Amino acid sequence: MLGEQFNFTGATPGIDRGDILTADILKAMEAGLMTGMQYANTLNNGGGLKVESLDGVIKVLEYTEKQLIFWKNIGKKKIYNTVHQYNQLVKYGNNIGIANLEGETPQFTDSQYRRKPIVTKFLGVSGQVTHPATLVRIAAEGDDMFELEVRNKTLLLLQELNKALTNFNSDCIEEQFSGIWQQHVEGILDIYGGMSGKTSENILDTYYADPAVVDADGGILTDFLFQEATNTIVNLRYGFADKILANPIVFTDYTNDHTANKVLNVNGVAGNMMGARVGLQVTSTATQFGDIDFMADPFFDVKPARLYNSLATDDKAPAAPVADTTTPVDVVGADTKTRFTNHAGTYLYAVAAKNRYGESALTCLNATAQAVTAQQSVDLKFTAAVNTTYPTQAFVIYRTEADPANAATAQYYPIFEIPVSMLASGYDGAAAGAVRDRNRSIAGTHSALVFKNDAALIQYLQLADTMKMEYAITSPSRRFSILNYGTPVLYAPGKFVRICNIGRPKA
Repeated sequence: MLGEQFNFTGATPGIDRGDILTADILKAMEAGLMTGMQYANTLNNGGGLKVESLDGVIKVLEYTEKQLIFWKNIGKKKIYNTVHQYNQLVKYGNNIGIANLEGETPQFTDSQYRRKPIVTKFLGVSGQVTHPATLVRIAAEGDDMFELEVRNKTLLLLQELNKALTNFNSDCIEEQFSGIWQQHVEGILDIYGGMSGKTSENILDTYYADPAVVDADGGILTDFLFQEATNTIVNLRYGFADKILANPIVFTDYTNDHTANKVLNVNGVAGNMMGARVGLQVTSTATQFGDIDFMADPFFDVKPARLYNSLATDDKAPAAPVADTTTPVDVVGADTKTRFTNHAGTYLYAVAAKNRYGESALTCLNATAQAVTAQQSVDLKFTAAVNTTYPTQAFVIYRTEADPANAATAQYYPIFEIPVSMLASGYDGAAAGAVRDRNRSIAGTHSALVFKNDAALIQYLQLADTMKMEYAITSPSRRFSILNYGTPVLYAPGKFVRICNIGRPKA
């Protein structure tokens, strides 16, 4: 017995010997598996004495700067006005006869230019660190809390900016700059006389018919699509291409499609199989017009899915739209412009209201999936909710992939967004107050950009480099903002090709 190892020569009045054994004499000392705070105000066998080990480096669970591929690779140019203007050389001159009689003066022709303005917008996030927090030492690469929070907010702004390069649309949200896709649409329409006076249907018909838009129609990226894209740039628009920018999954599916041609790399030593490697890593592809390098960016053209009951993305987002009480979802038969041709099936629809702060909760438009044939399209009817504090500026249309199991588990993908004003006039051929979905954008797919990464073609214009601005101390805390004033610009949109509707391999 443990008590028999001690020599008790006497007894203390009022204290039982058994109480001493159970309360005062502890068993073998232990380090324990709890943290120090969990031992507070408790009897313990030594666990409360230990010095806790804290890793000196914070483990990053989110993205890092290395993954902001588009932002890191786009050229930056400092400008000195919020409105930047530049000239486009449209034509060297008209196509005229160049054959002349002896001594005859050749015909005169004028070069054609177009003056283009681009407007910078004001982007930023703010942070705050209390005064006590600035005094606390943290074991994170030697930084104090304020320095760490400045770095965190800088990365947050750059991530959102990386997304905005493609997804911002100043036609829908006035405070946003004109993103790459918006500028691509406007630039292609400039080739055909501009957007003025054209309906949304005219604009979409013209854009998707242009050779600078290559439709994968739900299939994966293929060598044929590469050839089509580079042929447009080189032969039709007299440009060059050396990059393709897309979500990493686009390149993963492309590589997997080539695994039938995998080889075993034996490190250049014939017959030596030691240390051999298997697998296939594709970092570029060869086309008739040169090599195209891959740029994989997880934030490029990102379109996250939502569930039917997902909440608003921000407290200042507008109220959710109101579905039409009669026919919120209605099929349109014999639509000659439908792109459901290869995608007949059943679909669920939803819509969200949007402002500069974020999106509302989803409003589901049909609880039972709507059947759509290869000759049909779909009209959607809804109205904006009354919200004078945070009014609706745009609507985002969501749709599931074909044949969802049920509404409760279905993933809703954004397929396009429209400004509020466009609902009143009708979108893509629909009557006033309705939006038509012709499957021009397929739910759950991605787009890729084929281009030459050249400052003469694409840049990010900014009034200054991304900066930190600290505010006056009016309370026991330090407040700051990370700011960027700028906009991307495509100087020659026709020399960029968008491969749209890139899907996943079929099961």
